Amino acid sequence: MNVMKNNIYALAFAILGFVYCVSAQQTKKVFLPYFEAINIKKDYQIAATKLLRNYIELENRYQVVTPETKDTLFDADQPLAIIKRKAMEVDADYYLKGSLNRIGESVIVNVTLIETVTGNKVWFDQLKAMGPEDLDPIMQRIAKALGTDKKAVNDNDIYAVTTNEAAELKQKQTNNTIGIGIGGIQMMSPSSTQLTNLSLIWSFDARNIFVDFRPSLAFNGRTGDVLLNAALELFKPHTTKSNSFFYGGGVGFSIADLDGHSGSGINIAGGGGYLINRNSSACVQLSSNIFYSLYQLGPKSPPIGIELKAAILFK
Repeated sequence: MNVMKNNIYALAFAILGFVYCVSAQQTKKVFLPYFEAINIKKDYQIAATKLLRNYIELENRYQVVTPETKDTLFDADQPLAIIKRKAMEVDADYYLKGSLNRIGESVIVNVTLIETVTGNKVWFDQLKAMGPEDLDPIMQRIAKALGTDKKAVNDNDIYAVTTNEAAELKQKQTNNTIGIGIGGIQMMSPSSTQLTNLSLIWSFDARNIFVDFRPSLAFNGRTGDVLLNAALELFKPHTTKSNSFFYGGGVGFSIADLDGHSGSGINIAGGGGYLINRNSSACVQLSSNIFYSLYQLGPKSPPIGIELKAAILFK
């Protein structure tokens, strides 16, 4: 029994050792000197470097080494030979050369990844921030793309502004849009009638969430059924990409004349959908939700239904 236990322990340690060795081999070491700062305060030079270091380490593909505190002036405007020598001293596989160049309100960010031994440039990217306040999302995008076949400038993330001409369409803080929607409602209570739904939408997009105010008119011309509703809805996008799924719910006040009975009151709803071109001047929302009314129509059950919606929003 003791022999079996010892064999199990030995096997477990061997597996752990193998996993450690593999992970150690996969994690390359990068030397990151402080960014060269051109026409911009030194505070941004240090802040940008620390942001990039943190985001690179979050990606867990590189181990980052930065100059010691006493070497805070050791930045990327040093000759490459000096940076290379420092990278070799810390046994780094690669080193980065980066710069921040402020032109007016814009800040041009350049980052080059260089192999220490050969001096070959293995990766390069350049982005333009609309101001120093955009350096955080810029560094996050660079860290995601660093050393890969992707380019940070092609990342379709609404948090950042790039050199693309569509930069004017990117959201920096919040965004207001208005639009129109069309859809259909399948009532489940008090009857199974189907309604055509028309709506107006005002949407307030605050990056991580967006809020819609949606007054709507649903009707069935054949049966004469009508449902008026004014809803306030809160949604959470699944990602910060231009195209993204979202989910959430809301509360509304409705006036109904269905199946020969009238009434009014509060209703609640929940569901989700898909955003298309969220960062553009024209955004499309495709969504569905189920709603439940907190009032009854005479002796009948409360209005309950499933709604399918399509909307286009304009800045």
